[in-house]
Amino acid sequence: MVLVLLSAWPVLAQTDDATYTVQVGDTLSQVALKYNLGIIELAAYNNLANPNLIIAGQTLRLPLHAAAVANAPADQVYTVQPGNTLFEIAAQFGVRPARIAAANQLANIDLIEVGQTLLIPASASSVGKPAFLPAPFQAIGFSEERIAQGRTLIISATLTTSATMTAQFEDRPIFLTGDGRRYWGIVGIHALTDVGVYSVGFRATLPNGTQSAVAHNIVVVAGDYHTETITVSSDRENLLDPAVISAEAEKMRFIWNQVSPQPLWDGPFGYPVADARITSDFGTRRSYGGGPVNGYHAGTDFGGNGQPIYAPAAGLVVLAEPLNVRGNAVLIDHGLGLFSGYWHQSHTVVKAGDMVAPGDIIGYIGNTGLVTGPHLHWEMRLGGIAVDPLQWVQERIPF
Repeated sequence: MVLVLLSAWPVLAQTDDATYTVQVGDTLSQVALKYNLGIIELAAYNNLANPNLIIAGQTLRLPLHAAAVANAPADQVYTVQPGNTLFEIAAQFGVRPARIAAANQLANIDLIEVGQTLLIPASASSVGKPAFLPAPFQAIGFSEERIAQGRTLIISATLTTSATMTAQFEDRPIFLTGDGRRYWGIVGIHALTDVGVYSVGFRATLPNGTQSAVAHNIVVVAGDYHTETITVSSDRENLLDPAVISAEAEKMRFIWNQVSPQPLWDGPFGYPVADARITSDFGTRRSYGGGPVNGYHAGTDFGGNGQPIYAPAAGLVVLAEPLNVRGNAVLIDHGLGLFSGYWHQSHTVVKAGDMVAPGDIIGYIGNTGLVTGPHLHWEMRLGGIAVDPLQWVQERIPF
């Protein structure tokens, strides 16, 4: 598949860089904090094999936007508003929470008060500004530079010469595909990710073994999620047993960790039901039986009873069997670490090993497993992380 970079995506062009000379007592984390960079980002710019090993007198390369942070003449002041958290304030200004905490000598970043005045380090944001791109990187792009919890982030990279490329979001791999010169990839942003600034790193390895790396920051912002209370009937309360839930989750994690190397889908996903009547949204924070809010809804629920369920995109059926919590279940592998699940069916009509095309019937809406009534729970997992299924219906991924 050939990648076409979307002009609407922010693209980082190649520029010159600045430098910093390591001082006695410096650590890489201190230098990164000073210039509003992630440690991964700073290590990537300098091809550091061991980020814990820097020495006085060593010259570190800095992107121009980082130099601007250090030379900015004025800071900003922000007054804490009701409902604010430090992570939300950090995301608003595009600065890492640790920089605000350090600037204000906050011993506990979870403890800020309404009316409190915070010093925001000047020109803190590095998001959306140009960064140095070492050869062979020609351009990198992001579907979103500010992305809500629970969404799928799409990244792209164009190289000047053929190379093998890897990418990661903080410490998690991004699943890539490409032709050696043009790559694209996807990574899930967990619905409970702390809001704030995160690093996306890219590494290219040339045929002669030479490596080059670059990184860029994105901001994760809060999703628009509400809270709901779930009341389970007495005959199904046993399915809330942590041992039952844990055993089934382990089985699912084993499957979700299998990554097929190529995408099997093409174009936007369809809805899995003809009547797309949503009864519970993805990401909703949940309380069971009036207890504490201790989880979130990992899929989108559709009302119904007995209606057919359709495959929304091409893929390989990797599970079709009854489960305790998920009831009669079907799981489809769409490639690149992307899976879709269909829980609580009355019965299924596919089996593991079947290839399905968009619109194929895979089963029927039912009332099995941990449910309060008949419905379809539709779930999308990317690298084991639940992401909003409706994004895949409403957008063409990767382009």
